[in-house]
Amino acid sequence: MQNVSGEMDISPTRIMRLLQLEAAFADDTEQAAGYARKALGADTPWLCAGCLACTTRCPQGVDIAGTMDVLRQEGLKRGQTSKSKRARDAQALHKSFLHAALSSGRVHELSMMMEYKLRTQHFLEDAMLGAAMFFKGKLHLKPHKGPGTDRVRGAIAKLKQQNNGGGK
Repeated sequence: MQNVSGEMDISPTRIMRLLQLEAAFADDTEQAAGYARKALGADTPWLCAGCLACTTRCPQGVDIAGTMDVLRQEGLKRGQTSKSKRARDAQALHKSFLHAALSSGRVHELSMMMEYKLRTQHFLEDAMLGAAMFFKGKLHLKPHKGPGTDRVRGAIAKLKQQNNGGGK
């Protein structure tokens, strides 16, 4: 695997190529699955910031950031995600964020970070940063109930009901 700027193990361009090869070898399921496993098992989808810079700059008009999001979801669903420490930490943050957003319709940063710390067991790794954020008013002890929270909760409940009715 190629190291990209010391961060991603496989460049986003190579990830896209792996997905193209998976589609090209659809008749050879074993080989196609190998390409998919390589893409799903990479750190790259988990290190993608989702900033859309690659998507807006892609000369072919490919939604690379969206593809990375799909790879994250599909990797979790199939249990084929990267096992590196960086990727596991990103997965823990991803799960904590989704849990917070889906349970209340909003994200309470302090609760989300507490859940993340429990998942990763990195309890004191950046405690001073948290204290600085609290004293600057960036972390609140109690969650805010903002406008539209009830509508978001209703939409989430409706989605859950549809998924349960669909055999899940």
